[in-house]
Amino acid sequence: MSVSEQIYQAFNYKCVSDKLGEVKAFTEDFERLKPFSPEETDGLQSYNKAFMSRFVYNSNAIEGSTLSLGDTALVLEGEFPPHDPNTNLKDIFAAKGCYEGSDYANVTFQTLAELTEDFIKNVHEKTALDCQPRTRGTYRISPVYINGSRTVPVDAYEIRNCMADLVYQYNNCQNDPLVKIAAFHAMFERIHPFTDGNGRTGRNILNAMLIKEGYSEVAIKFALKGQYNSSLESWQVDNDPEPFINLFIDAVIEETKERIKVIELTREMDKTIPDDTLNI
Repeated sequence: MSVSEQIYQAFNYKCVSDKLGEVKAFTEDFERLKPFSPEETDGLQSYNKAFMSRFVYNSNAIEGSTLSLGDTALVLEGEFPPHDPNTNLKDIFAAKGCYEGSDYANVTFQTLAELTEDFIKNVHEKTALDCQPRTRGTYRISPVYINGSRTVPVDAYEIRNCMADLVYQYNNCQNDPLVKIAAFHAMFERIHPFTDGNGRTGRNILNAMLIKEGYSEVAIKFALKGQYNSSLESWQVDNDPEPFINLFIDAVIEETKERIKVIELTREMDKTIPDDTLNI
């Protein structure tokens, strides 16, 4: 099967998982909680700030970063973590880049009428801050290999055609939005269009797509690295989408439930605080 055929099949996969109904139910529950009070909005903003640190930490740890969650939070605050001989300066730039790429992707994608290759290249350029400038935002011209994986990225000369196919299929896909997003991520990582930073770029784009479709962002946990990589490999090599789709949807459900909890806890607290206390 050619890569183009594999991309087409991925976007037309008919998922029958019960998890699709479950994630939609939780998302609808969250939507029914709107509009939010100022206190609830404050709680969500605090949660989202902590989420971003978790997301950057986990996304970079999957790629081998040695920064802790606490050190990652310091970097995102514009500070340098305490000196540690095991800390690599490259990891600090990677954390900063992942954050900037995420912010760019989340904001910019909401304004686009459709996905474009220029958008993907721009996300990579901002995300791969730890990479050589000449490779950032530019498709690779040499082979790359995924360590420990059976997945073989496409040859460099195939990248442009494959990326054009990928973007076309995403923009014209009539499948369930979550399946469409999962298919994009699996096939983007299958192509591996850049010399480095493909994983972080792909996860930044994945979250931007989730936001545009009305779902919660996700942070694929470092603890699930093996499961995450093997599930992608199952789709890319064995044409079995279910492991990755289930892992992906579970992550969306988890984050949606946490955001619901923020609102419910705030409302519960509001019931227990006397009105005159709020006026102090």
